[in-house]
Amino acid sequence: MFTFLINGVVSIICMCGGASGPYQPAVRLNPPPPVTNPVPTGLGGAPFAPAGLSDCDEMNFYRVQWGLPERFNAIGWRESNCRNEDGVRTSCCHGYWQMWTALHLDDHRLAPKMNFCGVFSYQDLNSDNPLEKQKQACAAKALYDTVGYSAWG
Repeated sequence: MFTFLINGVVSIICMCGGASGPYQPAVRLNPPPPVTNPVPTGLGGAPFAPAGLSDCDEMNFYRVQWGLPERFNAIGWRESNCRNEDGVRTSCCHGYWQMWTALHLDDHRLAPKMNFCGVFSYQDLNSDNPLEKQKQACAAKALYDTVGYSAWG
């Protein structure tokens, strides 16, 4: 048996032998607060747009998130009516900013940037899924950084 005096409090520790079972699990008296639902994140840890936004406000959210100029709001309205979902396409192009993904992936300047965005085919940026909306904006930024506005005439 050991006796300690710490800050005026006497503590006694008995090392007299082991305790015999059955044992009860410890109960924490001050548990941490429950984890609240964190903001869902996608590409690069960037958050998804909040629920309830209009199509154009949501497109603008992703435009700003990936650093596209404000002019892309008008381009997105013209190209897709601010929609990024299956069926929003022309013969070649898909999504908010009507990306011609097959052509872009054949360009040695763009393919690595598009792959960085998680884009390996048009199916990676052509749905109402928030992650694919992020990929659409990321890929549009890669294209814009490489050729400017010329891809959108």
